[in-house]
Formats: sequence, structure tokens, C-alpha cells
Amino acid sequence: MNSPPDDELFAVSPEDASPGAPPELRPGAQGLEAQGATEAAASGDTAAGVSGGAQGAATGTADAGRAAGGLKRRVIPDPPEIDQSRRWGTAAFLLVLALTAAVLMVAVGALNTYADPYGLIGTRVLPTLTTSDRSIKVDFIDKLKKAPKLVVLGSSRSMRYDPSYFLKKTGLVTFNAGVNGIGGIPDAWAMMNYIHSRFPDSRPAYFWLVDVESFVPFSVQGNTAAEPRLNQFLGGRPTGRRSPSVVLRAVWDNRTSVFSWTTAADSIRVLRHPAAIKRAVVHYRSTFLPFGAIGPHPYSAAEFKRRYPHSQARYENLYKTIYHGMDPQAQRYFERTLAFMNAHGAKPVIVLTPINPLLLRVVGPLGWYQRHRQVVDFIQSLHAKYRFDFVDVTDLQTFRGDPVQFFDGVHMTAVNTDRVIDYVLRRTGGVPK
Repeated sequence: MNSPPDDELFAVSPEDASPGAPPELRPGAQGLEAQGATEAAASGDTAAGVSGGAQGAATGTADAGRAAGGLKRRVIPDPPEIDQSRRWGTAAFLLVLALTAAVLMVAVGALNTYADPYGLIGTRVLPTLTTSDRSIKVDFIDKLKKAPKLVVLGSSRSMRYDPSYFLKKTGLVTFNAGVNGIGGIPDAWAMMNYIHSRFPDSRPAYFWLVDVESFVPFSVQGNTAAEPRLNQFLGGRPTGRRSPSVVLRAVWDNRTSVFSWTTAADSIRVLRHPAAIKRAVVHYRSTFLPFGAIGPHPYSAAEFKRRYPHSQARYENLYKTIYHGMDPQAQRYFERTLAFMNAHGAKPVIVLTPINPLLLRVVGPLGWYQRHRQVVDFIQSLHAKYRFDFVDVTDLQTFRGDPVQFFDGVHMTAVNTDRVIDYVLRRTGGVPK
């Protein structure tokens, strides 16, 4: 293909055709070359022959300009050529840049693996910034000399059900394995299995506190997945031995966090202030009793005023944007847990937990009543397949609960939790089996 000439013809632009444009650029005017030749002829400084030639050239050019329909000539410069001698320098620069980035990422990964600020890898060389109640509960289970006779399962709403009160009412040594977080059916499965792995020959009874929100569409609680001793029951790998392959697997599974600059900043905090972080962890752990429950904490009007708005906003958003139906995976975990309990000789007591009447007035019209009906129907439908007792205490009047004895929209004080225990034990025959 032939290359176009450098002096291609271009259409006259609108500004060239405007009244204020220079005369030589207006459509049909003489070209620049013609104008120059005419001016030379008028000056009389050149020979007549030359003048005549210039005028002829001017006439030809002007005619060409008119024939082109108002086109003008513009010179198009050749594009600058790339200096081929520099390509090796560019490649070397990119190679050095890539190697530097790789070295930095490896350094960040090594730092975050060693410091393990969130406890995701399980190196346990330094204290972690996170204070997971799951790790605390598992540590307590590891320290038990004997298997508990009764295990309490559930979300954070279950964590104030006092094992000592169960012992008083049933004579059974009780461990509270409840952990925080909306959802929590997979948590119950993992915690139950860990207790069984610790005491394979035990046959505990179960007091399982289920929330209407236990079946929200969250497949696995994040903190449970981050606790290796529990995660092995949720599809993770067993972690009894911190071999290099186990650590590398944990690094790969959590690579987004391990190779993060944000995690690196927290790793540096752990390295710089290990004593302060350890004190914070120790303080949080001190709020738990040896058998798993949170220590006594009386009602406070000031605390309720501070906490309730947050819980209302949280559950209001949950029903508006997320909880539009029961999660099938949570339902499957629920049935698996029931089957396991029955297979090991237990007939669990399942309790649907209460809700603050103030919060119920807000979330009821948003879908709580429909979800409540669905959860009740689902659990009752399982009586044909599994052995268990079921008691619904979502309405405070059922167990004569005090609407004031709440810390927020869902968490009750010991005044109400003790009343729930008393009512449920009366309804189910006394001692869970």
C-alpha cells in the first residue's frame, strides 16, 4: 500500500470560514503560495519574466484551491521513532521493579505469618489483636479434667446462661459453649464435635438455644473459620500439629490477609507492643468463667441506653436487606447436629430465644413474624425424624420475663435467663437427657 503524501488536503475548518478568519484561509481565496508570488510581482524588485511566472503560479494555485472545494494543505510530520537501543534498558527496569515487588510481598507475608496478628495461621508466637470467644471456649475445653454432663449451645444470647445455675437445678456439671455472632448453627456443630473429640466416650445432654435469626444466610461464622481447632469440622484441615505443611496451607487459605499491608501494620503493632496487647487479651478472658459463661453483670439503664440503638439498627438492617428466608445450609447443619446428638444417646432440649418487646415492634413488620413462623414450622417438622424437646419462649409472657432486664434488643440479664431455665425445665420434665 502506498503511503499518503505528507501534505494531504484537509477540509477548511469552521473557524477558517468565519468572517474573522484571515483572507488567505477563506474558501476560494488564494493560497499562501499565490499570495507570496503576487506580492513579489507588485514590488517591481524582480524581473518581468519571473513576475509573470509567479503570477501564473498564483493563478494555478488559486484555481486548485477553488477546485478543491475549499481545501487547504497542512503538513503532517512523521511520528517520532522509538530508539531501539533503549529497549533493553526498559526491560531491565521492569525486571528490577517486578523483583522488588516480589521481595516486598515475601517480606510482608513472612512478617504476617510470624506475628499472626489475627490468629489466622495459628503460630501462637505472639499475642493476637483479636479476642475470639471461640478460642477462649476451646482453651477452656482443653483444660477440663472431665467431660461435662450438660452442654449449652447457642449464639451470644446464650452466653449468660450460668452453668452454676444449671448445676443447682439439674445436678449436671455444665459447660457453656455458646459463641457470639448472628447465625451460629455451624458454630454449634463445630463446638459439639470438638467436645466429642476431646472426650470421645462422653454422652452429654444438650440445652440448645436457637434464635429466629440462627438461619440467616451466613454459611459459616468468620471467627469459627479462623479458629483452626473448630474449622477442621467445617471443611478445614486438622491442626493438632503445626507442621510446615499445615502452616503453609493456612497461609494459602488466608493469603488475602497474609499479604496485606494493613495486616503488616497490625503485625508491627504486635511486635512493638506485645505486653499491652497481652494485657488486653487477658482482661477480656477474665470476663469468662471457667465453665464458659460470661461472668455476672447486673442491669444498667445507662448501658441499655448506650447499647439498644446499635442493636436496633443492626437487626433492622438485617431484616430489610438480608434475612428474607431461611438458609438451606444452616438447615442442613441443624439436622446434622440433631442426628449426631441422637446417635450419641442425647435427646436435646431446643429453646427458641426471647426478643425485647421494643425491638419486636420494629422488626416485626419487617419480616420477623414470617421468619419466626418458618423457623417454628421447620423445627417441628423434624420431630418425625429426630428425638428432641422444643420450647418457644420468644414471647416474654411465656416465662414471665421482665422486659426491663435486657442489655439491648436481644441480650438478657441473669434475671431473665434464670427464668427461662426454670420454665423450660418444668416443661421438659426436669433434667435434660
